[in-house]
Amino acid sequence: MEKETQRKLLVIPVIIVGVVIFLGLVKNRAQPEKTPLAETARAVRIIEAPRIDVVPTLRGTGTVQPSQVWNGVAQVSGKIIHMHQQFKRGAVIQEGEAVLKIDPSDYELAIAKAQTNINAAEAQLAENKVKLNNAKSSLKIEQDALRIAQEELERKRALVAQGTVTRSDFEKEERNVLAQQQSVQSLKNTINLLPAERQRLQADIERLNAQLKEAELNLQRTTVIMPFTGRIAESNVEIQQFVRQGDRLVVADGISKAEVEVDLSMERLAALIQTNKIINVEDVREVAIGEVLGLSARVYLQRNGIGNTWEGKIVRTSDTMDPRTRTVGFIVEVPNPYKDVQPGVKPPLVKGMFVEVEIRGTAMADKLVLPRSALDNQYVYIADAYNRLERRAVQFKPGGANFVIVESGLKAGERVVISDLSPAITGMLLEPVTDKETLATLIYEASAGTAVLADSKDQPL
Repeated sequence: MEKETQRKLLVIPVIIVGVVIFLGLVKNRAQPEKTPLAETARAVRIIEAPRIDVVPTLRGTGTVQPSQVWNGVAQVSGKIIHMHQQFKRGAVIQEGEAVLKIDPSDYELAIAKAQTNINAAEAQLAENKVKLNNAKSSLKIEQDALRIAQEELERKRALVAQGTVTRSDFEKEERNVLAQQQSVQSLKNTINLLPAERQRLQADIERLNAQLKEAELNLQRTTVIMPFTGRIAESNVEIQQFVRQGDRLVVADGISKAEVEVDLSMERLAALIQTNKIINVEDVREVAIGEVLGLSARVYLQRNGIGNTWEGKIVRTSDTMDPRTRTVGFIVEVPNPYKDVQPGVKPPLVKGMFVEVEIRGTAMADKLVLPRSALDNQYVYIADAYNRLERRAVQFKPGGANFVIVESGLKAGERVVISDLSPAITGMLLEPVTDKETLATLIYEASAGTAVLADSKDQPL
């Protein structure tokens, strides 16, 4: 026990020495340098709110369809005896060229038969005319003979009264007069019937002429003619194949015009229309509806990094509204979709292409515009004169797919923050950097490519 107590007593001096050393180090340590507090500025992208002439736009997508589609249906039956050498799917055939030829033999025989029947009926009509003239001449003769017989009868009547002629002679003369009257009446009946016969023959000739025209028309129908310059979409027959009346032989798409139907909401479209004119059906019967509403259209195709555009016009609307999306289809017509084609650069607008359509409204002068991405609900963020963040409420209306038109709450030239601030603290210090590319894109879209930046040397963006 004494040894253990001695060992514990020896530890105490060691602890005391350690404490003394620790206190000396704490007392003689160097004090940390104090630096003054500094506020860190946050780098943000800004644009100066531009005021320009705005062309409101609306974009949608659609599929290209031909404006004209021809379903070539067989109007007569027969065997195909000839086909156009380019009668293949995808080939272009000019207007007026013969696409198919049906065997015309049956219809040529029908024409010959109808013509023969007409000639026979016309001969009968001529015979009727001769009969009428002969009957009239015979009637005159028989009437003269009747007059003579009647005079002879009256003479014998007087002689009978005198007793110089027997009663039997008088009766014989009386029978002669009756017989002559019968001949006259018979000729009159014949003359009365001949006009009716003539009318029947004339009706027969008209009927036969109609049959002849039908046969001639059927003969023409044996040749299937291309009604417009178009591209073959379907070829459903082969040479020597028998076709029946009503069979669909060919389908062709016109290449003079193309159409794209794009679905647009009426609410968004209303922002593009500046007119308050009341429109009736008569107003758009002869004029494209786009002209009446003051709207124009442009079709875009982006492929392999190359963009192509076609000018078009809104010609009509679809007949119904989509009950699910509450949109109406607007049909944009593009003339000459196969014009100025450059292989590998500018393709034609062919059926089935998926394209983008831009609808343009009437230009609005001197409007303040901002990118849609600069909005935080009903607010925008401003870099003030001291580079401090300010949250500002604004009133705006849609102008296009990517921009809005500011109606109040902002002045031209104010610096609007377009960076995504999170968190956005009012009064925070900013380090603004002008984003010229975003500004240029905004001006280009809002003006539909007609406006330029101040330092762009008057060249379109």
